Amino acid sequence: MKHTKAYFILISSTIFLTAVSCKKYSSQNYLPTREKWVVTTIAGSGSPSFADGATLLSAFHFPEDIIVTTDGTIYVADAGNSRVRKISGGETSTFAGSNFGIVNGIGQSAEFEYPFSMGLDENGNIYASDIRDAHIRKLSSAAEVSTYAGTDEEGFKDGNAAIAQFGGEKRVVADREGNLYIADAQNNRIRKISVSGDVSTIAGSGEPGFKDGVGGQAQFNFPDGITIDKQGNLFVSDASNYRIREITPGGQVSTIEGSSGFGTTDGDRSVARFNFPADLVIDNNGNLFVIDINRIRKISPEGNVSTIAGSMEGYADGNGATALFNTPDGLGIDADGNIYVADTNNNRIRKISRE
Repeated sequence: MKHTKAYFILISSTIFLTAVSCKKYSSQNYLPTREKWVVTTIAGSGSPSFADGATLLSAFHFPEDIIVTTDGTIYVADAGNSRVRKISGGETSTFAGSNFGIVNGIGQSAEFEYPFSMGLDENGNIYASDIRDAHIRKLSSAAEVSTYAGTDEEGFKDGNAAIAQFGGEKRVVADREGNLYIADAQNNRIRKISVSGDVSTIAGSGEPGFKDGVGGQAQFNFPDGITIDKQGNLFVSDASNYRIREITPGGQVSTIEGSSGFGTTDGDRSVARFNFPADLVIDNNGNLFVIDINRIRKISPEGNVSTIAGSMEGYADGNGATALFNTPDGLGIDADGNIYVADTNNNRIRKISRE
């Protein structure tokens, strides 16, 4: 999966460079954030394998996403091990899943193929997508796994959850009422699963492109991350458009950051650039945090973009400027605003906190 995404990024970049002049962007003209952030490893030995136990001795294999409950319990979509793992009390355990497959059940009697993204509702239920499974699955707080929406076949179809179809790579977020929102990357649409089980498209025409507008008038190009604020506004990482988009509860799509040029420039809305914005989360103050290849970047409510951690590919803990990641894919956030990173190719779970 990592090689596939890297290839996609390369192709997207090549297409862009062919289409525009080779202007280079520099972040040297912009002051770095005055906030100080520190990165630590909280779980995973780095070995691409499987082991439960003490957090730093436990092992993950391509962890793809993270959610954090109100009591601080961490859940990890451990894709390469076909499991959802739990981190609590200094221990890593298996919450659900065992073998590679698609089987509902309780705890380790259930099976996943490649769990990719997770959303959490107010009642502690987890909703999980799977790159190799077209369904959306539900995991109760008691680890009971069931099918929530979708069919055996990938595709596009709205309607009742039992007949609706989704693409392969899709990220999930839940609102306070329990509605789910799906960034359906292959279908270039943002979808909604209501509490009553109806699937609808709230934004995106399905054609890859870039256009702001209302609902189906808007266009996306591989939406690869989604989160929601307290007012019900959705924020989407529109990866191959190098932009961050906002969708109001009324369906109005607008661009809040980025442009047709890709890069790593920090600064205000007029200059900020993104390479391949992916998963994102939002804190209680309205700050967005976005994965941008091997960087974690922050977007303030005023629209200022800063890099809080990461630079080139690698592995290193430490302050934000020196910390390194290797193709992280998923973010989580706790009630105190600490950021958790599924550092996928380092097979570790990392924490970013303010000093």
